[in-house]
Amino acid sequence: MKMKKIYRYAAVVLSICLLCPTAAVYAKASGAKGTGIRKQVYAVGEYANWEGVSNVSQFLDETGNYCFAYDGTKNVTIVKTKNGKPLKNKIMLRKQKPLFGGVACDGSGNYYLVCGRENKSKDMKNTVFISKYNSRGKLIKTVGDNGSSSLGSWYSQDFYTRIPFDAGNCDIAVNGDYLAVNYAREMYSGHQSNSVFMVNMKTMAKVKPGNIYNSHSFAQRALPYGNGFLFASEGDCYSRAFTVSAVADPASGENTDSDIFHFWVKKGTLENWDMYTLNDNFAHMGGLVKAGENTAALVGMSAKSLNAKAASENEQLFIQIFDPSKDLSSPSAYVTSGKRAGYSGGNGDEKVTDYGVKWLTGYSDKYTVSHPQAVADGKGNIVILYELEKSGKYQGVYYMALDAKGKVIKKKTRYSATAHLNPCETPVCSNGTVYWTGNQTTGKELYVYSLTV
Repeated sequence: MKMKKIYRYAAVVLSICLLCPTAAVYAKASGAKGTGIRKQVYAVGEYANWEGVSNVSQFLDETGNYCFAYDGTKNVTIVKTKNGKPLKNKIMLRKQKPLFGGVACDGSGNYYLVCGRENKSKDMKNTVFISKYNSRGKLIKTVGDNGSSSLGSWYSQDFYTRIPFDAGNCDIAVNGDYLAVNYAREMYSGHQSNSVFMVNMKTMAKVKPGNIYNSHSFAQRALPYGNGFLFASEGDCYSRAFTVSAVADPASGENTDSDIFHFWVKKGTLENWDMYTLNDNFAHMGGLVKAGENTAALVGMSAKSLNAKAASENEQLFIQIFDPSKDLSSPSAYVTSGKRAGYSGGNGDEKVTDYGVKWLTGYSDKYTVSHPQAVADGKGNIVILYELEKSGKYQGVYYMALDAKGKVIKKKTRYSATAHLNPCETPVCSNGTVYWTGNQTTGKELYVYSLTV
């Protein structure tokens, strides 16, 4: 199932945070601050429903202030901000490998750079790396992985990582002593999938996350949850679904997997080895966020039908709010209501039912929704953002807000006619203000945008 690689560059980046948990929700744009940095924001590898890896990473530092990092030939540059204003002193991280994945920060102010390299031989060397730096950018330690740590014992070396960050994105999450990376990769078999690489940040020892693998995984998410993590993946074959994997205890080496939202495909597609048809999921990953005290939410966009109608439907936004500790194949695990049933699987002949599906938009075929995003405020509210086109003309970024039960508390509203969202970076919120880094609609200077809620 080798897929043709197609690379496209998109100059879009955005992050967002949420609103106060009341029925009346208001937000206003607070302007943009120029950085003086000449840099075009893009996503490498973005194509159709395949996500890419941005050259700009967004995260919070140990004090909860917004930071962004941008990739360079030999270094990654971290820019810290105060109330959205970029500080003059920058931190340089020397890249250990050429391929950029992303940056994160722990509670002690140490930085973690995820990077990788392509391995052209078949010696199964490490190809994805996590490097730890102190608060001044001095390298402390680098640990590598060859993609085997999240595979069960029955997987052969053909399933190890040859090219990291390929035909998908790289998402990083920090929780307690642990850092987890959910990334796309090409394997030595030539096929594509995701892999999870996890370390104990204190010791920088590798931690086995459990058997986490989704064939042809074109979008990945990583979320701190409880004492562990939730991961999401968009697969087009095994499984042909949005899959949620839960690691309750990172030290256990165990995980659970659930396919919670499926994609239709024409019957006989895999049997006929029709890879281009198989690659089209009629869906795009949005976000995986904390909702209520014991619930999480998956946000995405998809054709509504699980039959042949999907091929002609435009994609609409949806949300599923669920309890990860319950059986996600049962409707009792979902806070939201709504059911869709039909056929899925690589060959289009598996009868499936999805529960808790709440549709949030119903645009006519003149409109195209793209780059859905979601973020929670930690108080049970969820903000969903997306880009909108009408008859091929860009309309801007829109957003809406929901409470922990999925009730819409702020109807869809245009945030900006000129802003763009980053399809492969997790939104960021600092002290009730939204920050993101991107370009103006014209020009290549980086700006820090803010949204005061």
